[in-house]
Amino acid sequence: MPVISCPDCGRDVSTLAPACPHCGRPSPAAAVPLAVAAPAGATAFAEETLWRGTPSAVVLLGPLLVIIVAAVAIQLLARFAAGRALDFEASERILAIGWWATAIVAIILIIRVLMSLLRIRGTLYTITSQRVMIERGLVSKSLSEIDLRYVDDTQFQQGVLDRILGIGNVTLISTDKSTPTYTLRGIPDPRNLRETIRSHAYRVSQRQLFTRAT
Repeated sequence: MPVISCPDCGRDVSTLAPACPHCGRPSPAAAVPLAVAAPAGATAFAEETLWRGTPSAVVLLGPLLVIIVAAVAIQLLARFAAGRALDFEASERILAIGWWATAIVAIILIIRVLMSLLRIRGTLYTITSQRVMIERGLVSKSLSEIDLRYVDDTQFQQGVLDRILGIGNVTLISTDKSTPTYTLRGIPDPRNLRETIRSHAYRVSQRQLFTRAT
């Protein structure tokens, strides 16, 4: 029978005894609760968040450059046309028209950029060890998800400007009925995220294969 030494009197006490029979001190062994072993694999399938983020606002750099180029081009055309005008008044009218055209085009493009920014801020991507979740909306919310078990292929795309800015798109191709193909847009380091999704999709599929009832 295992015994321990009593901290008060120093005599041997059985670990099964609720108290020391010599001095009456409660047994240290009885005071320590037995640890209950967690079932094997209890946390093996726990869902873990791997990545969470929104499309990068850097994607708006392209539209902003378009605004600048459009404004400069309109002004250059207006000045060129004004220089060929027959009189001073006609030249002034052409320049005024050029400014108005620049303002209208800039306002339209700026509104489009602001709408794109709102869409970006209202989009949240969450990648876990089991699924991909896409949350949309600032006021009203919608949530869709793709189970990694159904992901058949992953791809990423980067244009020239995207490579300079370090962003890109990651496309998921799955057998999910509601979302067979979905693209995560404007993702920083898309290659690494694509590999993360691909590796965990493979693990989930293998886990499903080996745990399937026979």
